[in-house]
Amino acid sequence: MKNKFFNQFSIVLKKELKDAFRDKKSIFATFILPLILFPIFFVIIGMSSNSITDKAINPKLTIVTTGTESSLSVNSQEYKYFEENIFSISDDLKVNYVECENFKDALINGDIYLALIIEENFLNNINDVTKSVNIQVIYDDRSTSGNTTASVIVEVLNAYSDALLQDRVEELDPDISMTPVVGSSLSLSQAFDDIQRYGTDSTILLLIIPMLLTMLISIGGASIATDLVAGEKERNTFEPLLSTGASRFSILSAKYAVIIIFSFLSAIAEVLSILISMLVTKDMFATSAFSSLYLPFSGVILVVLNLLMLAALFSGLLLILTSTSNTLKEAQSKSTVIMFLPMIIAFATMYTDVTDISLWSMCLPIYNVVISIKLLLAGVMNYAYLWGALAINVIYAILSVFVTVKTFSKESLITK
Repeated sequence: MKNKFFNQFSIVLKKELKDAFRDKKSIFATFILPLILFPIFFVIIGMSSNSITDKAINPKLTIVTTGTESSLSVNSQEYKYFEENIFSISDDLKVNYVECENFKDALINGDIYLALIIEENFLNNINDVTKSVNIQVIYDDRSTSGNTTASVIVEVLNAYSDALLQDRVEELDPDISMTPVVGSSLSLSQAFDDIQRYGTDSTILLLIIPMLLTMLISIGGASIATDLVAGEKERNTFEPLLSTGASRFSILSAKYAVIIIFSFLSAIAEVLSILISMLVTKDMFATSAFSSLYLPFSGVILVVLNLLMLAALFSGLLLILTSTSNTLKEAQSKSTVIMFLPMIIAFATMYTDVTDISLWSMCLPIYNVVISIKLLLAGVMNYAYLWGALAINVIYAILSVFVTVKTFSKESLITK
């Protein structure tokens, strides 16, 4: 009895293994595709990390005196002092000085990474061995470049302070200040309470929500999509459905709508579960995340429309794949191929800074939706980018619908 069971088990096991390895699409999706995509994923992450490092040592900044908003001229004595004495303390630091009329707007728009606030009599105080000066570093806490650059500049200020202190000590002056330079940093919202901004102050939400929404909208309906045509073919119920009084286009439209609905429901449910978990567990960033969340209605509408177009694009792709399959197993293998793409792009763009994107990049599917959500949550309402992403996503959705309709018009593809 035991030998009989073992023999049957061996035969079935060999048969399943042969079937699995005979399916080239399944082998590609399971083994080859991850080997291709994951190196690309880590390369993109590495490039993003290197980009942040390069910005930190090549910062875009401005210098402003207390009580003003316009930056000092590049020819000012204060700037020359920074350039020749403070910035030169680091061989790697190459400052890109930006003159601006309003440094607050420049920080919000990403034109500069930080602003150095100095006193009006800065030069007199720093040359007076009995006094210390305060240099305030203002940065945008919603910008990765701003956060990183601020830490680098503060380190440079501290290093210069130590060097200046050493020089003063060597003069043996008993009245010297032991803290000649004090470098401190404040986020834009901390420095100016009256600034009203869209988006959220929660860095975690800025990282998670764009990635999660885009990924789930793209592949959330995959499980239902594989059953809508291939499943019915396998159960021999698809041809009877086509023989009913309903038109083929109405059947296609209904199936299309079901996938989109399931995509949105899965995305909404997943996001809600995260937010509810934050509240139930009383996560440290939950309160600030909700209290600071302020989204403009027009921006929300544009992002929702972009998500809808992305759902339409992938719904069409999934329907095409399942309609060219005769079994659920075949449909699942094919759908796995396109499921990796949104996952990799969504993860790879987690740390993308919204102040470091170009208009042409908004033509890239999936990526442009992630960036649209990031723009909304970061409060950088660049409507040219949002409308540009929507326009190109509408084109992608229309092409997807067109190809899907053409696929369903072929009898050889929709019948078993």
